Amino acid sequence: MGVDVLKAWNAILSRHENVNSIDNSLVSQDYWVQHAIKVIQAKYGVIVSVDSKNEDLLKFGRNKLVGTVAATIMQQPAGILHESYVSDNLINSIISTSAADTQDIIINGHTISGGVFTEVSQSVTLSGQSAVALTTPLARSNRSYNNNSTELVGVISITETDTYTAGVPDTDAKVHLQIAAGDQQSNKCAIVTSDDTFLIATRFYADVLDKTAASAEAHMEVRLIGKVFREIIMKSTSNSHEANHEFKPYHIIPNNSDIRLSAIADGANTDISGGMEGVFVKVIG
Repeated sequence: MGVDVLKAWNAILSRHENVNSIDNSLVSQDYWVQHAIKVIQAKYGVIVSVDSKNEDLLKFGRNKLVGTVAATIMQQPAGILHESYVSDNLINSIISTSAADTQDIIINGHTISGGVFTEVSQSVTLSGQSAVALTTPLARSNRSYNNNSTELVGVISITETDTYTAGVPDTDAKVHLQIAAGDQQSNKCAIVTSDDTFLIATRFYADVLDKTAASAEAHMEVRLIGKVFREIIMKSTSNSHEANHEFKPYHIIPNNSDIRLSAIADGANTDISGGMEGVFVKVIG
């Protein structure tokens, strides 16, 4: 009889563990993630899963030229404040300012069709100062990095169709992502959520990297599909203190949304970095 009881108890435990793994139970995740999952179902009418996506967000950027007008925290041509967001798959080329750059570059981004975004990752081999076509044209280019053992030399630009002078795009507004000279990956604090993905944002931060006295406002902004960018939180930062905000409850960002971190400084050419953290969840029902 004792053996039978033990078998029955083990069967109950096994079923309980299986339910936990499917239902994203509190045993394996914190309360605020569970709360966000319930809010998403109540507000948006969809069921989402952490385990089905298995992807975290750590998105960071740097802009050394922030002035007294809001600018996205990302590497971009001088004088450009924000990326020119496109509504078609127009981002189609990559080029370097150095003829020596022939490395493989991984580009993570999104295509758009019918107003919805699909995540795409691709590898493209540089050809120095000659533009190379992307395998898959994009509507958003989120991150790029060197996938070789040889370091990059020049400035790498991912652009729309353009003309170039010594590897420099002639139209600044057509540049959507850059790797700065001497860096091996992009620094762009902006992202988009796919059609099947929500973001549960947990934290954002920003720093003034100047050694001399400087201060700035940092803004986390979201644009829902077909809408305009709106602030969801703003904090102050300076060369002596960091802007740091932990969301409790976590902030929910729906699918097909653009997210960016921007800053306004108290003077010209202020060096500012920042980042966003969170958990992606996939729509499963």
